[in-house]
Amino acid sequence: MFQILFIAISYGALLLLLMPATGVGVIATAVLFAFGLGLLVFHFKKVFDSKNRNKFLAFATVLIVANSGQIFYIRWLHSSKIQAIASVLHVPVEVMLFIGALTLSVLSAYFVYAGLGMLAKKLFYRMEQHSGFVAVVNKLSGIDWSNNLFLNLVYCLIAAVITVILAQGMLGLGYLSMGRTNFRWGILIVLAVILFLYSLFGRALPAVFIGSGLWMVLATINVYVYSFRGRLLEPVDIFSAGTAINVAKNYSLFPIPPEIRSCWRIFAAMLVVLWLLSSTGIKLRLTLKKRLALLAICAVSSVSIFFYASGLQTHHWYNEDAIYNGYILGFVSKFKELSASKPDHYSTELIAELADEYTTESDKNAPGSELREQPHIIVIMNEAFSDLSVVGEFSTNTQVMPFFSSLKENTVSGYTLTSVYGGNTANSEYEFLTGNSLAWLSPNIVPYQQYVRPSTYSMVSYLKLQYNYKCIAMHPFYSSGWNRPAAYAHLGFDECYFIEDFPQRDYVREFISDQEMFEFLIETYEAQKDEPLFLFGVTMQNHGGYTYSGENWTQTISLNDYEVFPEVEQYLSLIRKTDEAVEYLITYFQNVDEDVIIVFFGDHQPKLDAEFYAAVSGTTADTLDEQQKRYQVPFFIWTNYDIEEKYIECTSLNYLSSYVYEAAGIALPPYNRFLRELEVVVPAINANGFYSLEEKGYLTVEQANEDELYWLQLYEMLQYNNIFDKKQKNEVMFPALN
Repeated sequence: MFQILFIAISYGALLLLLMPATGVGVIATAVLFAFGLGLLVFHFKKVFDSKNRNKFLAFATVLIVANSGQIFYIRWLHSSKIQAIASVLHVPVEVMLFIGALTLSVLSAYFVYAGLGMLAKKLFYRMEQHSGFVAVVNKLSGIDWSNNLFLNLVYCLIAAVITVILAQGMLGLGYLSMGRTNFRWGILIVLAVILFLYSLFGRALPAVFIGSGLWMVLATINVYVYSFRGRLLEPVDIFSAGTAINVAKNYSLFPIPPEIRSCWRIFAAMLVVLWLLSSTGIKLRLTLKKRLALLAICAVSSVSIFFYASGLQTHHWYNEDAIYNGYILGFVSKFKELSASKPDHYSTELIAELADEYTTESDKNAPGSELREQPHIIVIMNEAFSDLSVVGEFSTNTQVMPFFSSLKENTVSGYTLTSVYGGNTANSEYEFLTGNSLAWLSPNIVPYQQYVRPSTYSMVSYLKLQYNYKCIAMHPFYSSGWNRPAAYAHLGFDECYFIEDFPQRDYVREFISDQEMFEFLIETYEAQKDEPLFLFGVTMQNHGGYTYSGENWTQTISLNDYEVFPEVEQYLSLIRKTDEAVEYLITYFQNVDEDVIIVFFGDHQPKLDAEFYAAVSGTTADTLDEQQKRYQVPFFIWTNYDIEEKYIECTSLNYLSSYVYEAAGIALPPYNRFLRELEVVVPAINANGFYSLEEKGYLTVEQANEDELYWLQLYEMLQYNNIFDKKQKNEVMFPALN
């Protein structure tokens, strides 16, 4: 009875700390804490007496119980059910919460202490004493596992299970979201670390403390990283730890999120309970033979984890990887993305020969030696902008993008392949700005997060080095998406603007409109047009999903032949609004005195109802040719001065910068000269495959003929040198900003 009373009182005090700081709450908290502290002091000697260890065990369960009540409190605070109960009983909601949580604490205490605690204790004791069981284990393994070693391994397993659950809990996620299989693999990862430390130290207690503690610290850092920038902590962040520490100074670590407090209380309680249940066995020192056996288990586990994690699909959008894979397993699986395997026949000598071949005398001069007045370059990557007629023909009540279709004079236009469909916008940015292709990278990576580092070579850095362009990026949404602030800085942008910098006066659905985005861009241009500008904007208006039914929305487009695809009609209506905003943008720059280039393209097609695609295309996209139609988006390069008009049936984003340089009258950098020659043989390439002129269709890289394969291998080697070969990166082909 003492244990239940003590737990209830202690828990009541902890719970009241979470409630609003009213006068009554403060007094009640002080009284309960004083009473609980008095009981603890009065029974101090008995608590630490080995004969009354169960009382100390009961005290440890207070932490677990208090945490259960806190979760109850947080999750039910705004619950309509508990508010309804409080209303019927005519009592404040806080009182109902307190009563409910206190009741929960008593039941939990009884269950944890009187039920599971005693049951586990007796079970472990009987297993230890069962000589037949121990004999079988000894016989099979050839090692004497007696003297509490088996029990210690059970404790290590318990610690691993709880650690995986807590790593999820810190993100407010349940462990079941990852599925049973991934849950077990997460446990194996933590257990392998603990057993490795066990084999080194020879004692289970420090192994559990340090092994589980390291993962808890990592999970805690992850919570802050996620709250600061909207994505999970990944292995690649290890290499930018110094930058992260500097950036962290701009953020407040307090108050500590309740999920972190909760999980650390449970973790502390777990350590205390394990220590109490195993005060002798946990201190057992291992013989050399047993240590080697544990190391062998760790080695086998590590190999198994490596192969499983290598084939695991990773996710990089917000906390999706923690949801589907579990944070710990997801973190480990991303180690495979830190580097790419070196291409066959890779040679830095060959890279040097290519650099010399594609470098002119002017390139070899000092950066900026041939500066001259250049046009302003404005690039708009429009969210989910596409022409769905590339998939199949359909008709609407009115034209979807009449102005876009009318652009002919002083315009280079056509279609370009992207490497993403329905999302991962940042990958399209990366391909356009760097000239690299996701064809050679892991399909699940986001280079902005994994590979963009200080002094990354890009279109931005080239324009800054050679032509003194001022480079500005803007995106009317939160900066946390895709690590953009850091990526933009590494690419060479001088300034970045995000949603907080926009006036936010014109919303379409829940996003800032393209019209406002273009107005902000024009204001930026007018304020800084005295120097050559490279303005790069990523819009948000057309972002999925397409089921919005609130304010800030007017439907204008409807399908003539289909009545069952409202999402498609909303999407097409959004594209019509973009078309109107583009007309406003072009009309404005037609009347400025300075030379201006406007580049416009979509980042990917939208993810719409699969039945719509099947209906208009008549296929289920079983072939690569049909699949690639969902990766085509329209583009144009327009100037307010005379250029040669051109229509490109299909190119790809990695080639698009070359067309921009040519329209601007800017000499192609060496890398783009190579890409120009590659494009003659391989007109379009993305993460799925490339267009073969010989086959008049799309092939995978493995299906390339001899000539195509030769050029593709050169491209792969150059890209590897650019991204991964830090020590021998060719500075002639890929000059970097200081």
